[in-house]
Amino acid sequence: MHSFQQQQLAFINRIKDPSAPLPAGMRPERMAVYEELFFNNVQNFVSSAFPVLLSIVSAAHWQALCRQFFREQRLHSPYFLHISQAFLHWLPQVEEQLPLFALELAEYEWLELALATDIAMAASGWQFSPNSALALSPLARLCCYQYPVQQISVQFQPTAPAAQPVFLLLYRDHADQVRFLELNAWSAALLQLMLAEPGQQISTYLEWLQPYVPQWDSDQLLAEVTPLLTDFALRGIVTAAAEN
Repeated sequence: MHSFQQQQLAFINRIKDPSAPLPAGMRPERMAVYEELFFNNVQNFVSSAFPVLLSIVSAAHWQALCRQFFREQRLHSPYFLHISQAFLHWLPQVEEQLPLFALELAEYEWLELALATDIAMAASGWQFSPNSALALSPLARLCCYQYPVQQISVQFQPTAPAAQPVFLLLYRDHADQVRFLELNAWSAALLQLMLAEPGQQISTYLEWLQPYVPQWDSDQLLAEVTPLLTDFALRGIVTAAAEN
């Protein structure tokens, strides 16, 4: 390896780990400026992406986690969303150091950020009708958690999973605000069907949904689903399926 490459590698290793050997010819005080600058940028990106998780972890512990992440994770993009996503994917390696709900909370927070910065545009001005071919908006995410992540805060930190799965729909509205809706099991199943097989008419989705609600006949199921989909259409959650 050429001396320049060796010097460059030593510089990178020292940036990621201040306990690594100092690059040849580099003064400690000058190196410290680079170390602090790079680490602070990464830590700020991570902290801004996970504000609730940050609030329930001690400052010293959070800094140690960020330092460990910065040292261990190879980052391939300077974009803040990619850095926070890399942190999300790295977190399972330190799961035992965090509250039981931390991984689900982190995913929920990152999805909020991803939706807020997504450049996709939701369809506007579209009105739902029973004969429409339907699809879920690209600015919506369906989630299922063991913990009520939408309620977690400094004041509320669950110590055990919820009695029932927590179904959440995150979406970006027409005003570009990220919001969430808590769903029941059958409405979550309906949206999951739309995700799996977009472009079907409501009658097809109702046929597939029927086994999930055997207590309802077809007329009652239609009566329950129609106002729900109408509301979802107004919110921009459900849109007209793209034509092939």
